Amino acid sequence: MPTATLDEVKRLADNLAPLEQVRLIEHLVPRLAQVLAEAQITRSVGPEDRADPWEEFFRIGEELAHRDQPGMSTLTAGVLSSRR
Repeated sequence: MPTATLDEVKRLADNLAPLEQVRLIEHLVPRLAQVLAEAQITRSVGPEDRADPWEEFFRIGEELAHRDQPGMSTLTAGVLSSRR
């Protein structure tokens, strides 16, 4: 099976319809959760190092928002517009 580059996958994902992009995320989330869980097990984190999950979630969201490209529609905007 040929290997795709990250740039190729991004280009393909950008061409998906909003609903298909959501399905792609649904496919990737369990894989990412497994990788993160394994990374968490291998790394010893003390209670003082653990961030509140919601704080971390919103921190990541803010970071992504700052990286957004103004000319591109976001996935959320695409899903919301497809529901109208």
